[in-house]
Amino acid sequence: MATTAPPLLESSSALPLSVANHDASSAKEAVFEKMAPNSTDWTDATDSADSSDSSEAKVDVEAQKPKGPPRGPPPMPLTNLEKGLIGWESPDDPENPMNWAVRRKWRSIYFVAFSSFMLPLASTLFAPGVADVAAEFHETNTTILSLMVSIFVLGFGWGPMFFHAPLSELYGRKYVIAGSNLLFAMFNIGCAWANDVNTFLACRFLGGLFGCASMVVGAGVISDMFKREEMGGMGQKNACALGPIIGGFMAERAGWRWTFRLLLILGACMAVLFVVFVDESNAPAIIRRKTAKKRKELGRPDLKSAFDEFNTRSPGQIFWHGISRPLILLATSPPVMFLGLYMAIAFAYMYIFLTTVSGVFVDNYHFSTGTAGLSYLGIGTGLIAGLLIVGSTNDRLVEHLTKKNNGVRLPEFRLRPLFISCLFYPVAMLWYGWAVTRHAHWFAVVASMFPLGFAMIATMLPIQTYLVEVYGRYGLAAGAMAAGNCLRMTAGAFFPLVAPTLFHNLGYSWGSTLLGLLALVLLTGMAITFIFFGRQLRERFPPKV
Repeated sequence: MATTAPPLLESSSALPLSVANHDASSAKEAVFEKMAPNSTDWTDATDSADSSDSSEAKVDVEAQKPKGPPRGPPPMPLTNLEKGLIGWESPDDPENPMNWAVRRKWRSIYFVAFSSFMLPLASTLFAPGVADVAAEFHETNTTILSLMVSIFVLGFGWGPMFFHAPLSELYGRKYVIAGSNLLFAMFNIGCAWANDVNTFLACRFLGGLFGCASMVVGAGVISDMFKREEMGGMGQKNACALGPIIGGFMAERAGWRWTFRLLLILGACMAVLFVVFVDESNAPAIIRRKTAKKRKELGRPDLKSAFDEFNTRSPGQIFWHGISRPLILLATSPPVMFLGLYMAIAFAYMYIFLTTVSGVFVDNYHFSTGTAGLSYLGIGTGLIAGLLIVGSTNDRLVEHLTKKNNGVRLPEFRLRPLFISCLFYPVAMLWYGWAVTRHAHWFAVVASMFPLGFAMIATMLPIQTYLVEVYGRYGLAAGAMAAGNCLRMTAGAFFPLVAPTLFHNLGYSWGSTLLGLLALVLLTGMAITFIFFGRQLRERFPPKV
């Protein structure tokens, strides 16, 4: 009987669909990396892990078939003492994470899930307390105040590519995540007891850079223990909306420093709990430790891990491979570049809301800091509605479009919800700006954030699933997702810095109108291009990694 993973991490999985990630990386992308098809199974590879797709549907094999040599997983490494190789004792070896007991798997998943939930929570928990920090540090520069919130997500984009993913391949998942949680806690010490803005910003950035391993490596933990068809997903972006609600009341009652002390406590506890209760799930790491043990027991220094038969890269090569692939894909693959730009614009607009809404309700509507935090429920309800509607209908939409296309299924069918998101962003910006300018009832301002939250889901789910489906068969899903992650997190960190100056010079009405028109032109153009001409683009520009 198949073991089903609980829906925990942001995933680009198609059953059911979910956000991303934090939008890091997802469990689905990690599985595609490890389960890239072999040369005799192109048809199965073109199905995007979607068991609900029509079994009778034909697949446009020639259009989707990789042009280069197939990249498939090596055979299961088994112990062969005659050849000096140490691996699993049998396909049913209980030490293989795929064969773990259900309770053992779920225990690891729950700890990974909580660590992953903690990080997007940390990105916005502090947002309502910015005014208190400004007063204490005598900071009046609105750009710096916005950066205090957004700089944390900059680390989300670059930390996984440079540190966490290569380290987890070298040393396993468990201690990379535990060490990351510990560093997250340590840098929150710096934020909680900072005495000046520079110290605060430095610790805030480093906390995001080194503390986000569970957002990325956690997807690998799931793929280590579950087959592709056994995995589900749940978006974590609701934590972005939950953070300001908790942080608002905490900053009001206990002071803004306690928001970081809470994160310090959570990070330290998760570091200890990971070491004590979570087992290593990375197969090469498990076999390496088993090999070291057998060398001592049998007195045979010649023994080596069977995984070394299939992975001969040096640590330096592993690091360079992890860094270079996303950058090459960005430079040579238009789908990665422009869909990454689409996600970047979406994330930038969300963080414009996250960094300005609290001030609007405190200054214009005279809300307390805690009550102002409740205004983020508008985004939260939009995210939930998006998950329920887009996530539950996207698979059926693909099936319907496949039937209309004479049974030929194309990855571009996944992108149809972009028609909704490219219109909802301008609607949200115009609604928000003019409601604030006209001093509309506070509920009108809160309601303006609903289409933004819905649009985020209608953006992230289709694009992430599309990238995994297209690049997974090349073994490049992780690289494509990392490239998009870098763009959107960088935009989320820096684009909101222009918002205070823009709104000050043009007002909320015309400033939001300008942003809305930009979104309408750019996003609509990219959505139409990839929905109707995406196939031609990906065939003309195949991956060159």
